[in-house]
Amino acid sequence: MPPGLGYEPPPRDPQVSDRFWTLPNVISLARIALIPVLVVSILVWDDPPLALWLLGALVVSDWLDGKIARLWNMRSTWGERLDPLADRILVAAVPVAFAVAGYIPVWVVAILLVRDALLVGTVPVYRRRGIEPEVTYLGKAATFALFWSLPLLLAGFAGVPGGEGFLILGEACLYWGVGLYSWSGSIYLWQAWRIARSVPPRRPGSTAVGPSGGV
Repeated sequence: MPPGLGYEPPPRDPQVSDRFWTLPNVISLARIALIPVLVVSILVWDDPPLALWLLGALVVSDWLDGKIARLWNMRSTWGERLDPLADRILVAAVPVAFAVAGYIPVWVVAILLVRDALLVGTVPVYRRRGIEPEVTYLGKAATFALFWSLPLLLAGFAGVPGGEGFLILGEACLYWGVGLYSWSGSIYLWQAWRIARSVPPRRPGSTAVGPSGGV
């Protein structure tokens, strides 16, 4: 049986509010709105230095909203949705723009998109059992590697000092992230297959318990 199944969901953290308009959430919304500008700066304006600044702002804001939420006790259920949503949009949209611009191979983007499409297809399997997909640290590590490969690669194409070194490091992070992303995806597919075959339906609202992290 996949790990985490068979446990009752933990009680809701009373420190996590349902407020929408909090400073961390505003930062997350601004990050989502900035992603199309980044894509345009790469594909339309052909301005790698500007794109690097924009991507730097996105990376800093990703760190900042979580830091503010923890330090100022502004954690919210909306924030728990918006922050990973912003990360997923960034990891999906920017590699596509990079591939179109010739910064990365097209097959890398194909693997990322196919992996996410397969996982989306497994969601009904979990939902029919009243279970949420269990997240893993492996998926979070994959997202982290992919997330940091983007500014490193862009720094190389922006002509900054030491650009060749940034390109090498960025490619290493990119291929490492693609490998981890594929590996974590196979784990989720295996879990969905096991659930579909052997787990009886559970009452609505139940969830798989697992460590926090990215998918």
